[in-house]
Amino acid sequence: MSDEYGVYYRAGVAEREMARARSLLLWRIGSLGLSVAITAGVWWAWPGEFGQWAPWILGTSLAIGLVTVVVGVVRLVRVRADAEAARSGLAIGLNRDGMLVGQHWLPWPEVGAVVLRPGALGASTALVATGRDSATVRVPLDYTDTMPATLDTAVRVLSSGRAWLDLSRLD
Repeated sequence: MSDEYGVYYRAGVAEREMARARSLLLWRIGSLGLSVAITAGVWWAWPGEFGQWAPWILGTSLAIGLVTVVVGVVRLVRVRADAEAARSGLAIGLNRDGMLVGQHWLPWPEVGAVVLRPGALGASTALVATGRDSATVRVPLDYTDTMPATLDTAVRVLSSGRAWLDLSRLD
């Protein structure tokens, strides 16, 4: 292994995730509109058969649809935040002196913890580096060209065992 290890953002991954989240949100909005339109149409066409049940069906469809739309909006916002952080270029740089996480340099003696946090609701798995001064830096790892175990090995080797990735939260 050389004395330097670089983890780079993969071009296009963030854009594809943004497009996917946006498309999913539009489908959810369309599904909500179609569901409400069909229920309203059936209620209008056969008011005698569906009159007493239509408000309940319409309300349930609207409530479930709105919940899925809100989940879609939250997912889109979280994907957008990670995509903005994942610009082209170097995400994490390691050498014998320390690590560069995002744009923050941490010499090995100053590294307090390096933790992987699983993503939820569209957010990427994040590498969170905390310095001894309690400053934290976050990098969306799903948009990079490395796997967590590979990065852990590189950190252990280049830090001479002084630092490692806490992978326990990924279990």
